[in-house]
Amino acid sequence: MRIKVIKNGFTMEDAFERLYKRSKHFTIENMDLLFYPYTLIEFDVDYGEKLERLNGKVLCMCDMWRGGYSMAKSKGELVMTDADDNTVMPAKITVEDAIADAPRTIYGEIQKAKRILKIPDINYVRHDSVYKPFFIVECLNDDKEVFHILFDTVTGEYSLLNA
Repeated sequence: MRIKVIKNGFTMEDAFERLYKRSKHFTIENMDLLFYPYTLIEFDVDYGEKLERLNGKVLCMCDMWRGGYSMAKSKGELVMTDADDNTVMPAKITVEDAIADAPRTIYGEIQKAKRILKIPDINYVRHDSVYKPFFIVECLNDDKEVFHILFDTVTGEYSLLNA
C-alpha cells in the first residue's frame, strides 16, 4: 500500500538511544512501526476589513482514530512511502466529518490566542490524508513485566501505553 506520511526525524536507533537515556531499568524487546491516520485541513480565516490583520490561513490536524483536533504550525514535509497493510491503522472518522467539525476547534484556539470575541468566517480550502509514523516499543522491566511505549518518530516524544 502506498501512503503519504509526515517525514520522520527519528530512526529506530534514535528511539533506542532516547529511551535508554531515560532509564537503564528496562530492556527493549521489540520495536514495530505503526502508521497513524490524520487529516491535515487548511482553512481561510476571515474577520473582515476591520480586523484584517487577523485574516489568514490556518492548519488543523484531525486524529482520524479518536477524533481529536490540534492546530498545526506547518504541514511538515510529506513523503510517499510503501507500507504493509498490517502497519497502517484504519480511520474511524470520515474526512467529511473531520472537515465539518474542525472550525469549532479553530475558533476556540483563535479566541484563546487573540482574545477576540467576534466570530470569523472559517472557510475550507483543502485537505490531505496523511499518516504519522510511530514505533510501538515492547519493553521488559527489571521484574520481567512487559510494558509498551509509543514513540513519535516525528517529534521524538514518547509515552507509556500500559504499565
